[in-house]
Amino acid sequence: MSKSIEQLVGQIIIAGFRGKALEKDSDIARYVTEFNIGGVILYDEDLEIGGDGTRNIESPKQVKKLISQLQDLSEHPLLISVDQEGGQVHRLKSVYGFEETPSWQHIGVLNDPLMTEQFAKTMASTLSGLGINLNFAPVLDLDHGQDTVISDSERSFSKDTQAIIEHSKIFIEQHKRKKIITCGKHFPGLGSASGDTHEGFTDISDTWSVKDLIPFDEMIQSGDLEMIMVSHTFDTKLDQDFPSSLSKKIVTEMLRNDLGFSGPVICDDPSMRAISDHYDLHDTFELMINAGIDLFCLGNNLIYDPDYIPRSIGVICDLIRHGKITEKRITDSIDRVNKIKKRYNV
Repeated sequence: MSKSIEQLVGQIIIAGFRGKALEKDSDIARYVTEFNIGGVILYDEDLEIGGDGTRNIESPKQVKKLISQLQDLSEHPLLISVDQEGGQVHRLKSVYGFEETPSWQHIGVLNDPLMTEQFAKTMASTLSGLGINLNFAPVLDLDHGQDTVISDSERSFSKDTQAIIEHSKIFIEQHKRKKIITCGKHFPGLGSASGDTHEGFTDISDTWSVKDLIPFDEMIQSGDLEMIMVSHTFDTKLDQDFPSSLSKKIVTEMLRNDLGFSGPVICDDPSMRAISDHYDLHDTFELMINAGIDLFCLGNNLIYDPDYIPRSIGVICDLIRHGKITEKRITDSIDRVNKIKKRYNV
């Protein structure tokens, strides 16, 4: 397989990596220069090592320098992404010198548009100042109450769909003003899940309803959603065979054709055990790409594997070579990503 195909495939990869500074012989330098990856994701904690500041984030000055080094190394502008929802999903913490950010649930309890605007404005300004251009937020999942993963981790704004929509639009608008791409998650709605897709198979067949879809539907119709993240949840009502992220019925037929979403679709990390316990890499990428997934966030942070990104790219190239996916599928995804990058001056 020619290097040009590897570098084409690299464009649909957002890679996680270890290190707080860019070293010439580091894994991430290789991913950027050899594989032409589309972007990176930053974490503060390395889950295998454990503890604050064990991954990519140590201080505002350090993060800004790391991002600048990465952009200088790449031949094209990288997507520099982070999960900055607030609360427990909050990579830029006060312990590193950043302003502490309340949870999305806390902002929902306040239910004050001005407070939401200030919350989002402060967050977007911080991200912009560092050079981060993609925030995997807001969470559009409904609050289904106690003993559901999203609610217990204070990640849902409300059980009221209209409140979620109103305040998510404010959140997105404030990010847009700072030229930061946002990503609504987790389609088709993760709020009712009592299991965690990081840890294993998560079936929401008995708890999900069409109401969970409303924030996504209405914000697609209004043109507010720029990017959508699809979850790994399984729902027999929507697809009797595959989890959402592997399902053509859910990604292409429902999200693209029925709801009319035309932007990039990304999925939760395929290494999450909801997927990796049941599918090998070849099957995973074949199903996901043919389902309609455009971008892969390979965080590589549950168990770090320096070969995970090269191996994943190699698998996708192998699938192209054997005719199981088409090169056009890859270029279509790149086109969607490039359109949004152009719109945000990335």
